[in-house]
Amino acid sequence: MGYKAHFSETCDEEAPQLITHVETTRAGINDEQVLPAIQAGLADKHLLPDQHLVDAGYVDAANLLQSQHQYGVDLLGPVRHNYWWQADTEYDVTHFCIDWQARTVTCPHGQISSSWTPAQDGKGHPVIKIKFSQTDCKVCPGRTSCTGQTRRTLTLQPPERMQALLAARNRESTDAFKESYRHRAGIEGTHSQGTRTMGLRRSRYFGLPKTHLSHVAIATAINIVHLMSWLRGEAPAQTRTSPFKKVMQSAA
Repeated sequence: MGYKAHFSETCDEEAPQLITHVETTRAGINDEQVLPAIQAGLADKHLLPDQHLVDAGYVDAANLLQSQHQYGVDLLGPVRHNYWWQADTEYDVTHFCIDWQARTVTCPHGQISSSWTPAQDGKGHPVIKIKFSQTDCKVCPGRTSCTGQTRRTLTLQPPERMQALLAARNRESTDAFKESYRHRAGIEGTHSQGTRTMGLRRSRYFGLPKTHLSHVAIATAINIVHLMSWLRGEAPAQTRTSPFKKVMQSAA
């Protein structure tokens, strides 16, 4: 049975970067499912930040909303990309007009959906299944760019969740996002340090409680190293440049 360590770390440039919380889970648990426990642990210690920087695995609509509503925390991280092939066309969901009150969706060619069905996705989250008429889709000039089936279908999240995701995606393209998110680079270095020098990748024990204790011990050792480096005035090491990137830079 594999396990995964989730470290939370401060990122203040004027102070030492220290691990403030350790969460240990079984390896098969998705990161997005772990975030509520991480934030609850930080909140119990009064260490939950106003802006919580996370990687894409922790960001979904539910966590964006819960972070804001329950703790007043701005969850900042990349949103998973839209991997539907329509994302590269003018027929992805952002080009459809949604009327939440009338429970209808209008496609880019002005056709109105024929059904609106509340349902649940594979994770048990509420969604809305939208279908368009086969009669309308079969004669549509944009059908081959819109769907490979006889009619177009859409899966929508509830309006609040959908708006949260769209807002998060739009924010990713801003300079403010890049400036804030660059501070998260330190935790990647911390994980690398734990893996390369302290055996973080392998557990010496069986069972979740003992594995968690070993993760806490590793985090404590990392904190001591970081604190001593900070007291000596040593700046954190910069991200190493891979040999391939060095070759590309010299060739440019």
